[in-house]
Amino acid sequence: MIKIVFLICILITNSFLTGIVTPLTDTSKSIIKGIAVNQKDKKLGGVAVTVINKSSLDIFRDKTNSGGEYSIEVPHGNYKLTAVADGYMHFEEDNIVILKNETVNITLTEKLFSTDEIEVIGNQKQNQNDLRTSWFNLPPLSIKVLPGGLEDVMRSLKSLPGVTSPNDFTSQLIVRGSGPDQNLIIMDEVEIFNPYRLYGLVSMFNPETLSDINLITGGFPAKYGDRLSAVLDVTNREGTTDKSLSMITNINIASANIIFHGKNPLSIPGSWIVSTRRTYYDLILGPFAKKSGLITDDSSFPSFEDLQIKLAFGPFGKSKFVVNGIFSRDGVDIIPGNDRTNPDSVNVVDVTTNNVVSVGWHYIPGPDFVSKTTFSWYRNSGDNNFDGDIIDPLIDKENITPGMRDSLKAIGALLGFNFKSKYAFRKFSLGNRSVLNSGKNKFEFGGTFDIIRNDLTYALDLDERFKAFLRSLPNASALLEDFNIQGEDNYRGSAYGLARFEIGQRFFYQPSLRVDYYSLLGKAYFSPRFNIGYAFDPITTLRGSIGLYFQSPGYEKLVDNMTFYDLTSPQVTDLKAERSIHFVLGIDRWLDNFWLLKVEGYYKRFDNLIVQQKLTGYRYQFTLIDPNNTDPNYMKNPSNWVRSADKLPFDSLTAIPVNKGTGDSYGFEISLEKKYTGPKTKLYGWINYSYSHSTRERYGVESLFRFDQTHNINIVLNYRINYWLELGARWNYSTNFPFTPPVGIVPRSANDSLVINPFTNQVIFNLDYGNDNNRYSDRRPAYHRLDVRLSAYTKFWGADWSFYLDVINVYNRKNVLGYSYSIASDLSIKQKVTGMIPILPTLGISARF
Repeated sequence: MIKIVFLICILITNSFLTGIVTPLTDTSKSIIKGIAVNQKDKKLGGVAVTVINKSSLDIFRDKTNSGGEYSIEVPHGNYKLTAVADGYMHFEEDNIVILKNETVNITLTEKLFSTDEIEVIGNQKQNQNDLRTSWFNLPPLSIKVLPGGLEDVMRSLKSLPGVTSPNDFTSQLIVRGSGPDQNLIIMDEVEIFNPYRLYGLVSMFNPETLSDINLITGGFPAKYGDRLSAVLDVTNREGTTDKSLSMITNINIASANIIFHGKNPLSIPGSWIVSTRRTYYDLILGPFAKKSGLITDDSSFPSFEDLQIKLAFGPFGKSKFVVNGIFSRDGVDIIPGNDRTNPDSVNVVDVTTNNVVSVGWHYIPGPDFVSKTTFSWYRNSGDNNFDGDIIDPLIDKENITPGMRDSLKAIGALLGFNFKSKYAFRKFSLGNRSVLNSGKNKFEFGGTFDIIRNDLTYALDLDERFKAFLRSLPNASALLEDFNIQGEDNYRGSAYGLARFEIGQRFFYQPSLRVDYYSLLGKAYFSPRFNIGYAFDPITTLRGSIGLYFQSPGYEKLVDNMTFYDLTSPQVTDLKAERSIHFVLGIDRWLDNFWLLKVEGYYKRFDNLIVQQKLTGYRYQFTLIDPNNTDPNYMKNPSNWVRSADKLPFDSLTAIPVNKGTGDSYGFEISLEKKYTGPKTKLYGWINYSYSHSTRERYGVESLFRFDQTHNINIVLNYRINYWLELGARWNYSTNFPFTPPVGIVPRSANDSLVINPFTNQVIFNLDYGNDNNRYSDRRPAYHRLDVRLSAYTKFWGADWSFYLDVINVYNRKNVLGYSYSIASDLSIKQKVTGMIPILPTLGISARF
């Protein structure tokens, strides 16, 4: 299959070679000129016009005169032209081939809404000598207007090829058949362990304050490490330097947001920006739930609030200093009231904080060298308390009322639990990234040193019936009942270097090496990587990469992994870092100045994956005296069951981590994108298709990966009806994830005895999920959803306003999140579907003062 994927890429490459333009540049020169006007044909002076040679990266500049005219002499070649003027939207025209004098007129549109982000849209045009494979750059504006994205960065990334998520309710990312814990997330040069808010419903990234969003889904460069799959690298923007004070406000379904920014006071060069967000579920839904008696008066709905600060000072000569701060808090406090509609009683008290402070020094001694040094402190902490009783999930809940609570508890149908935990993951980090340009060659180098401290304490108390139920689940993992680790410091050190070379203006290659040391393992790991690129012509580029990647174990990664490992065990010294090898080959071609076609194939091999240790345990087995008698009354009678004479072996998991997992993931992606190139662009968006196959093997048994998704199609279109009204739509179709279906029922046992209903004197049963060969053997029905957004822009009260109506899941598709099972009185298995987000209309407002 792997050979077929890469053969497809090679065949497509050959088909693109038709009509190759041989010369990239020559020594002849011509003039590019034109006139800049606004939509009313008024000639505009002082417009900054920039022309960039896409091969040599040489930059030529001019400003329009009072008559709106500009004129720039440039060597023959392929160019990108941009134009910027205060109060107007960014203008860009790409792939201008200059072989003679050319006229390119510029029409600028007055800003009527928050469009500062558009000015970075040109960064998503990847230069031919940029050898990053699987790279996507999103302008923050596209995040804000994407239908169904809730103006959330990580949710919006799911519309890209090879990217999906576990379900509608989380912003976690599944990239090319890998888990969320295998993605590296960086903001302003700082690694973030837990970028989620409201239990994953939204992410910490505020699109109003971002300037750059980069996602690399495979084959990422050597400057990134300690992850196996993908990299999300975002940068917060700096405040404006034109005014002392500006303000932006935004209200949507998730939160209210206000931003202040401006230039520094006292004539200090630089700027400042402060933003704050807060959800209002607790303010709107909380009083309703309390009045209805669903929760008590001293309860609160989930909420989060955060404060973000970015201060920029400079430049001072060759230096600039940047200070970042992010402070956030999530909280929930729920005590069920007397008027709830089910007998369950679960108390939840949960507070989580996520704080980051960093100081950066940017040193630029000349145009060919840039060095960024960052010192950061990061702390993610939580205090959790969950306790109560839940009704046995396998009991048929039809006709059960809260008044039956005492009776259910008496017969053991209410399963009791208590869980308390406190954790704090703290990281100090010092890192440097430097870039040196030497002619046509480019060198990057740097390194980091991290001190990671993990404090984790928890106590878990489950009654025996609950334990017996949990042991029957197909994906159950071991969890110690009590755990305490305090003040354990682990160290990570890394260094990297890469060099990009050019041969004959067409061929590029980039060898690189990364070295990582993990004190927890006491081992160093070397990660060689190699990238190549070939420019068939100015509009067609082939890129490939191969590389080795490692990921260390750590409690800080438990947020995404959802599996507990006891890293204090003496056996951890035998543990190795997880490893993956990436092979990526892709080609992109500009069909014209607006349409970009990309095709890419990949293969990832995983080794030394960490899983829980499997040991042989022993327990009694219960069998029917007459196994051929399936009459429910006969099976419910305890006297018809016989316990084995001796305890029999079975597979038992422990919390000790071992390197017993391997895996493969391969596939290909096709993407066709209509770029937004300026105010005259009426229709823009993209269509992409992804094919993927992902498996995992543990202890010699191979099965589909739990997030395997064979087919995924995204269609995103935005149509500007006129200068103040825009309509957008997004449709997604995908194969759903695999699951493990039950194959029958077995009697529940605890303390070496059958679990019996004391009132009916009947056996209580668990579901039987079979052996490892039944693991992930079935799939949920296909997922598909249509989201539509209508946005209107206007200007009044001295501010730029935008209003939108966003409808999620327009045709109310009931996509399957999972299944819950119960056992009926006749011992048949009843299945109930748990759905995802239904049709959900939302309104939003944004204003920029």
